[in-house]
Order: sequence, then C-alpha cells, then structure tokens
Amino acid sequence: MYQRLHWFVIIYVLCFLMKDIDVKAFIVLGVVISMYFIASHRFPKWLIASLILFMVVSYYQLPSLPTYSHADETNASDSLQGTITSQVEHNENYIRFVFRTLNDKRVQVYYFVNKEDISLNHSVFKTGATCALTGTFQSIPSKRNPGQFDYQHYLATQGIEQQFVIDPTLSNDCQGSSAWQKIVDLRNQILTHIENHVSSFTYSWFAALLFGQRDYVEDETIDLFQNWNLTHLLAISGLHVGLILAIVYMLFLFMFRITVEKAQILIACLLFLYPLMAGGAPSVWRASLLAIVVIVFSKLPLRLSTTDLLSIVFLLMVMFNPFIIYSLAFQFSFIVTFSIILSARLLNEPVSYMWIALRVSLISMLVILPIQLHNFYHIQPLSVLLNILIIPYFTIIVLPLLFIMLLLSPISNILPIFDHIFSKIHSSVLTLLNQLDSHISATWVIGEFPFVLYFPYYLLLWMFLINFERKKWVEAMQYSVLLVLLLVFCSVKPYLDSNGYITMLDIGQGDAMVIELPYRQAVILMDAGGKLEADFSQASSEIFDQIIDPFLKSKGISKLDAIILSHADHDHVGSVPDLLNHYEVEAVITSPFFDEEIKQQYQQIDDAVEYYAVKGGDSFQVKKQAFEVFYPVQNNTDKNENSLVLSSKFGPNRWLFTGDLGKTGEKEIINQYSNLQADILKVGHHGSKSSSSTSFLSTLGAKIGLISVGQHNRYNHPHHEVLNHLSDHHMSVMRTDEQGAIIYKYSKESGTFYPFIPYNTVDKQ
Repeated sequence: MYQRLHWFVIIYVLCFLMKDIDVKAFIVLGVVISMYFIASHRFPKWLIASLILFMVVSYYQLPSLPTYSHADETNASDSLQGTITSQVEHNENYIRFVFRTLNDKRVQVYYFVNKEDISLNHSVFKTGATCALTGTFQSIPSKRNPGQFDYQHYLATQGIEQQFVIDPTLSNDCQGSSAWQKIVDLRNQILTHIENHVSSFTYSWFAALLFGQRDYVEDETIDLFQNWNLTHLLAISGLHVGLILAIVYMLFLFMFRITVEKAQILIACLLFLYPLMAGGAPSVWRASLLAIVVIVFSKLPLRLSTTDLLSIVFLLMVMFNPFIIYSLAFQFSFIVTFSIILSARLLNEPVSYMWIALRVSLISMLVILPIQLHNFYHIQPLSVLLNILIIPYFTIIVLPLLFIMLLLSPISNILPIFDHIFSKIHSSVLTLLNQLDSHISATWVIGEFPFVLYFPYYLLLWMFLINFERKKWVEAMQYSVLLVLLLVFCSVKPYLDSNGYITMLDIGQGDAMVIELPYRQAVILMDAGGKLEADFSQASSEIFDQIIDPFLKSKGISKLDAIILSHADHDHVGSVPDLLNHYEVEAVITSPFFDEEIKQQYQQIDDAVEYYAVKGGDSFQVKKQAFEVFYPVQNNTDKNENSLVLSSKFGPNRWLFTGDLGKTGEKEIINQYSNLQADILKVGHHGSKSSSSTSFLSTLGAKIGLISVGQHNRYNHPHHEVLNHLSDHHMSVMRTDEQGAIIYKYSKESGTFYPFIPYNTVDKQ
C-alpha cells in the first residue's frame, strides 16, 4: 500500500466530479479504473478490491447539496431550537453563526446589531451554546447575473439549508458553551490586547496573518493583492504555519531546553489548537494536520512517502467534513502542495535560489490556473516574478515581526517599538506595490475558463513538466507554447463569434445594459447604475463590485468602446466612476443637458476619455453600429425628462432605449416622429406609471418590453397599469426582478431572448 495512498485521493476526487452524472457513467468509470489496476500488474488483488470498495462508498457517501426555495421566506415569526456549531462572528453590523437544529439541519443565523437596542444580551451567543431562538426565515439570495458570485451555492457547499434572522424583541435564550469557546475567548483576548497597544495599521495585519481575521485590512490593499495574485499571503497557509512551527520548535529546544520528544508532543498539541484560533481555514488545517501526521509516523516503524502522508491528511479532512471539498481554499491548498511534491526533481536540482523560487511560483500558478480563471476570470502573469520577492519578504520580515509581537504581548511597553518598525517597513513596501500596480497594467482578462478545456490544459501542462524535467528543452518549449495558445484561444474566442449579445443586467432598481457587437467589434454599456450606502450619505460600489465588474470579466471584457448615459440619476450612472477607474473607456456619450458637475467629476478620474453630446435629430456610430437619437431636443427641468432616447437595430430587431422618460417626453417624440417603430422596447422608468402611455405604445408597435426593476422595490414598480397597457398592446414582458439578467443573442437573421433565471423563454425570429 506504500506509495499508493494517493490513489484513494484520486478516486475520491473522481467520485466528487462524477457525483452529478448518471450512475451508468459512474459504473463505466469504475470498470475502466478496475481494468487499469488489473492490467498494470502493480496492484495486489486486496488493494484493487479496497480501492473499488472505497470508490463505491465514496460515491454514495459524498454530500448532496441542499436545494432552496423562496418558500423559506416568511414574514411570520418562527422559532429554532438547537446548538451553535461554529465560531460566533461579530462585526459592527451583525452577529453570525451556524446553528444545528434538533432535526439536524444546518442554518445560518444572523442577528443585525442595533446599537440603541439593549433588549438582547449579545454575549449569550457562544460556540456550543444550546439556544431557543425566535425570528424569521429568509430566502437565500441566488445568482441573478452571469459572472456574479453565487451566494446560494456557496452556502450549499457548506451544508447550510436555511437562513434565519433573530428578532431581538422576541424571546431568545442561549445556555452554556463548548471547550471551543474557551479557545475563541483566548483568541479574542489576545487580539483585544494587541489592538489596544499597536496602531490600527499593524493590528490589521496582525489579525489577518496570525489569526485569519481580514476584516481590518483595507479594501484597496485586498484589491491590490488580488490583482497581483498575492491573496494567498493574506490567508494563513502552510507558509505561516511552517514558519511559526519552526520558531516555536527552536524556542522549545534552545530557550526552554526541552527534549526533542517533548518538543514534538507540545508542537502536536499546539497544531491542534492553532487552526481553531486562526478561524479554521482549510489551508491551516492542511498544514497543521500534515505536521501532526509527520510527527506521529516518525514514531512508528512505518515509512510513508510525503504523498502518502498528504493523502492521509486529505482523507481525514473530507472524512470529518465532507463539504470541505467544495472549498476553493481546500482545492488550491492540496493541488499546489501535491504538485510541488510531485515536482521534487525539478526543485531539487543544484541551481540558484532565484531559479528554484521561480519554478515553485510558476508551478503553483499553472496548476490552479483553470480553476482560478473559472472563478475569477483573470490572471496577472507578472505575479510569478513578484512572488519571488514578496514571499521571502513575508517569510523573513513580516511574519517574524508579527510573531515576535505575539510572543512579547505580555510586555505591553515594548509593543510600540515593534509596531513602529513594522509600520515603517510594511507601509513602504505597500507603497512600492501600489506604484508598481499604477505603472504596470499587465492583468490578462481571459474570462471564464470552459470546463471542457480542463483535460487538454492539464495534459499539455503535464507534458511540459515531464519534458522540462528530462531536459528536453525543445519539446518543453513546444508544449509551453501550446499552453499559451490554449489561453489565447479562450481570450480571443469572442472575437471569432459571429453572434452579438445584449445583456440587461439585474442590478436591482436601476439600469445597466451591456451590448457586445458580433466578432467583439465593440462593447457598449448603456447606463451603469449604482446604489447608495444604507444611510444614503454616499455612493456605494456594491453594484459595480458584485455585478457589473464580475460580468465584464467573465466575458473577457477589459475595454469599453462607449458608455452611453441616458441621464444623471444615480440608479443610471452610479457605477461610472468605478468603471473609469478600472477599465479602459474610449468614449462617454450623453445629452447636452447632462449634469455638468457630474461630467467634470468623470473627467477628473480619467481625462483621456472622449466626451460626446448628442440630442434629438442626431445620429452617431460606435464602430459600425449606428444609433439614431430622438430626444431630448431642449433642456427640461426634470432629469427624467432629459433622458436620452435612442434607437438601433441589432440583428432583425430594432430596439428603443428610453431611460426614465415620462409621458410628456413620449408625447413630444410621437408628435415629432409619427412613424417611429420598434420591435423591442426598454420600458421607461422601471415600469413606473409616469411612463409607457397608450399612445406611445400604439405608435411603436413593439412586441417585447424589457423592464429593469428591483425585487420588492419600495416604489412597487412595475405599476399594474403599465403591465396592463403592455398586455393590451400584445407585448411579451420580461423583467429582471422575476428573471434576473435578460440576455439577447442575435445574428443577421434572428434574435433570441434567454432569461438568466429560466422559467420563461421568449423567441423573436
């Protein structure tokens, strides 16, 4: 069995990938694997039988993801009884934890903090506490746009079946706690002590790198590390655990004069506690358990390979938490670690440190690249080089300084000295990184990596590494070129597509429509709404961060040929500053009566953008796509009545975009253009009764109406009168509140609508 435990991991992963496929396909896979084992003559019969039995058990024991229904949501009060099974997460807005009910369901529980409300004692929520809670169930938000993070799926992969919000005004009671809570309390005491004696800058990194709490690291810094594929340094990983382990081990041996055997026992105990104190991230458990397994087997007569030991850790983790295999952190951690172990010959050659570090960095990036692109859509090729410098910096300077602060935390007077040293060094490095990021823009936005290309990608990668190891440089270069060409193909695929696409994004109560011309001749954004913070005091980047940016990246879009803005309301232009900051924008098109102050703000962000003003009677082109403008002709006092109204033909259908135009503007348009017609109407003002007059609809003769409107919005849009008007004119209606993003795929001959939430499909030929 020695040197073969990795086969159990391979079989488990294959079962995981086959879980949602027909049982017949699983049986075929089992037969193929069995034939391979028998034909290889390297596997004894008892091991073949064990592997086949393990395959069958794994397939039927893998967890099934829970399904969700909007029926979970209710306004009536409900109650829960059970136990808090996770660490209780606190921040200034809410308290959150996982709750296991008496009927063995996992529920995510929220308590939204109201600082003025003291009716509920927050301290009663402790890990292991038995509780009786009162509140309401809420439906878990689903993915409503292409590229958007799927929160519902994310919770499902943790086995969470429902979401519950506590009502603090009703009866709630929790009693007791578990031993885990004592560890959490110790963690909180350490963090509070450090927070009180060092600067907020140092504390944010201390909490993130030693205790897995990234809430205090600035969003701009997190974005910077994400752009350069350095986020692994913000999460506690094997690097952190290995360094801490080495420091503690040396302290035990040379400072406290403890024997090697006792030091190893103490280290093993520490390694069980540290993942709990560090938030329980999969990478921490992997590194800690691997060290424990190495210590245990060093005391036994068995001699297992490193891959065997890592395989044992993998199987232990999926045994105790089957859902952990869905975690990206778990997948990245094991894929990278296995790959580095299997590349030992490449990494043990007598060459310079820089060359070895470059190989490790390159292998680490390449082995997870398809998964990374499938989830995050872009890569930073230069990160391979930057990692060579940044990883040693974190290893030699950052982590040791923070760990010294942890060890010296009882001596409060000395902490400010290390705080000053750390702040000076680390802030300087971050400044250099920011300057590098501002001067070198080498992010490669490829888009979502198709699953069908995983096999050819990994086959080419394997052939490249094999030939590189054998020093067959010409063959290795050929396979590396093929690898790059495969990525280039994914990147240029939209430029080979003869179809065009129009996507009305579901951004809630606002407008954002992305137009992709055939062969990616141009990408045009028609409005880019945003939202305000909860207190309406300032703009929020939530719509851009969670919907618009992921959508554009998932499609491999890094440049916008034009942003056309109907008018200056925030629900139509709120995300424009973020777009100007993060994307190359060639032109912004507005009416002459667009808010000049807002336009000046845009120009301050990016003065390279060309600004054009068009009004009723004008026409213009973006690349070869022609637009006709019908309104406004003169300045109106109402922003909505200044909405830019324009038309263009996409495939066989003519579209009319109306912004938030009201009935007054509609009347002026039909008086001026009595022959105006359209096949598809972007219904004005989110379906408000102030728009879509019967005379306007009669003149257009449109067959399809699209309404961009928020779920359960406070304006009760779309108004029932408008829906009746649309129905009376025999128009099919598609709404973002019901169907999520609405996608129109067109060619010269036809155009077809696809709702992202598919309960209805409308064809227009």
